[in-house]
Amino acid sequence: MLALPHVARAWHAAQLTADAHGWTERLLGEVRRTLITALGCRPADEPVIYSELQPLAALRRLPVERTAQLLADLDMLHDDRLSPLETAFERRLSKVSPAIRAPVEDWIRQLLDGTRRCRPRTWETVMEYLRSAAPVLIVWSHTHDHLREITPDHVREALASLSSSSARTQALISLRSLFRYLRAQRLIFKNPTVRIAPGTVRLPPILPLSPTDYQQVIAAATTPEHRLTLALASVHAARPGDIRALQLDDVHLGNRILTIAGHDRRLDDLTLQVIRLYLNQRRTRWPNTGNPHLLISARTAYDTRPVTAYYLSNLFRGHNATLDRLRADRWLDEALDRGPDPLHLAAVFGISAATAIRYANAARSILEAGPG
Repeated sequence: MLALPHVARAWHAAQLTADAHGWTERLLGEVRRTLITALGCRPADEPVIYSELQPLAALRRLPVERTAQLLADLDMLHDDRLSPLETAFERRLSKVSPAIRAPVEDWIRQLLDGTRRCRPRTWETVMEYLRSAAPVLIVWSHTHDHLREITPDHVREALASLSSSSARTQALISLRSLFRYLRAQRLIFKNPTVRIAPGTVRLPPILPLSPTDYQQVIAAATTPEHRLTLALASVHAARPGDIRALQLDDVHLGNRILTIAGHDRRLDDLTLQVIRLYLNQRRTRWPNTGNPHLLISARTAYDTRPVTAYYLSNLFRGHNATLDRLRADRWLDEALDRGPDPLHLAAVFGISAATAIRYANAARSILEAGPG
């Protein structure tokens, strides 16, 4: 088989990738087996189709995903899978009428790509916009032919049908973004959300996590990666996306500095200790990994991807003290400790003015109420 030039090329590329990413001999051997199976009876100018590789994963437990990435890098793969974005559209918008769905898809793509005036939004943020708007769009698909028919009363009626104040607030934020886009593209005549402010939808009160919530999540943090993630969220108020994006170069143990989302944070004793414990485990378990991210998993140790959002959220599944609540509780704790100053909160944590004001007001209410 290695006498075939395209097979020999892929075989050599697998070795280079294995050296760069710290693959084990077993993983390299399994990838090469998959390459031989996929390329052995195929002309050099015929790309491998991804869907033809999938049975190998199911029947022989071969590393199809890593093999496919290798073939894609060599321009020897035809990936016939739906993109993650198209998959999200199918999952959320399959029941939305085509006339409404088309501009919604364009809106989501613009959020991801950004414009001259607006920076690109993160995948997590855009998917939250899509998730919260989709139920309303499905209802409107049954009663309207186009989004230009939507009036402020329709928006209020749709929001009133949602089950919680937080769901109503997030849906309104998403719909405002959607209709601003449609107005800018001259696809509607008036923005029906313009006089419906998020502040008119009552938000739940901000309350601190209980000592029991902290005790439970601390007791559950039995692995170095779990303890590190817990410290980053509860001490440094790091967002899940920022935790996933952290790289080894962001950690400066000698200077006791940790750079999170471009902001330098002083390493306290607790965070310094858990980072050292985690790095020791990382070096022991994956000594040859080439992944530059601080947090890696068994799936990402042999490439350069960050861990998934599911990987992080799963560490805190079943607990009241989720990553988002730990981060928010840290904002509230800072406001209680240093005084309810929104400027201080915005400067320290890089949060928006509206969020800083909301948490400062919550801290002020708690301080004024006093003990008990």
